[in-house]
Amino acid sequence: MISMEGILNRESLRQILKIYYNEVEGILGIAISDRDGFIIASEFKEGDDKESDSVIGAISTILDNYIDRIKSEFGTEDTFFNITTIGDKKFACCSKGPQSILTTVADAEKVGDIELKVYSEHIANKIELILAHEEVSLQIPEIIKALAKTRVGSLSKLEGEYSNKLILTGDYSVGKTSLIRRFVENIFKEDYISTIGVQISKKSVDITNKIKMNFLIWDIGGQVTQMAPYRGRFYNGANAAFIVVDRTRLDNLKSIEKWYNDIKDSISKNIPIVIVGNKSDLIEEIVISEEEINKIAKKFNFHYILTSALTGENVNDAFLYIAYRVIETL
Repeated sequence: MISMEGILNRESLRQILKIYYNEVEGILGIAISDRDGFIIASEFKEGDDKESDSVIGAISTILDNYIDRIKSEFGTEDTFFNITTIGDKKFACCSKGPQSILTTVADAEKVGDIELKVYSEHIANKIELILAHEEVSLQIPEIIKALAKTRVGSLSKLEGEYSNKLILTGDYSVGKTSLIRRFVENIFKEDYISTIGVQISKKSVDITNKIKMNFLIWDIGGQVTQMAPYRGRFYNGANAAFIVVDRTRLDNLKSIEKWYNDIKDSISKNIPIVIVGNKSDLIEEIVISEEEINKIAKKFNFHYILTSALTGENVNDAFLYIAYRVIETL
């Protein structure tokens, strides 16, 4: 007997696939399967049963061929992305956790590799959260849509390893350390110790099969008065910045401009800046709406994203966006 929770999960999976399908022109079909290749949800072009049957047949064949390869190449790894072009179609297999594989079939001429990778990884993350019974927003953030438009030409000219100093600013206890821990270690700890001064973390991410981004992440303490004399030194050499706000504290909205001015006073060049609206999982406690964050982001020409360090929702997307933006400036 299927539980009510299971029914709600299936409906959420169908909805997010439909949103994905409608968002990316050129997608022919999408399927979610478990790690044994059993399809648990799918989305295809409506009104063309023959074409749908053809695509689902292709997906089933691809999955059958890839399951053994996935198990042998990736073993017990939770995450992977692979894209293959066969004739006029692209097949992307993506996993962002232990429970599922997202397979996308797309028109090779209409959908670029970067676009397919960005959307696949974002949707695959959402699927894992849904299957873990977490509450997630099914809408695709604007930052993901912008990221998917990354110019392929700018990346095709590059290869090798690149470094990216990213600073996380924001008031005390907004979740900067938790966001970094979720990105670097994929964990969340309930215990909290306020960062005094600065903490530095590292993580390497494969942007393409030829480009690796080495993040150097500076967690800047939120004590405004005590640390003000030192922050310029911490900011020096930064390629990008997050301004993190706690969506359950209304005063954080006003602090965005303060932190932006702090960054401008310390860094002479223009760098990508993203407003990160954290603690979005605390739905009943939220006092800062997405509309309010969007308004400020437009005022300063930033992008923004809503995250939850607790569940991991949109956390990887925020850091990945910065990686692509920095690479585009090289």
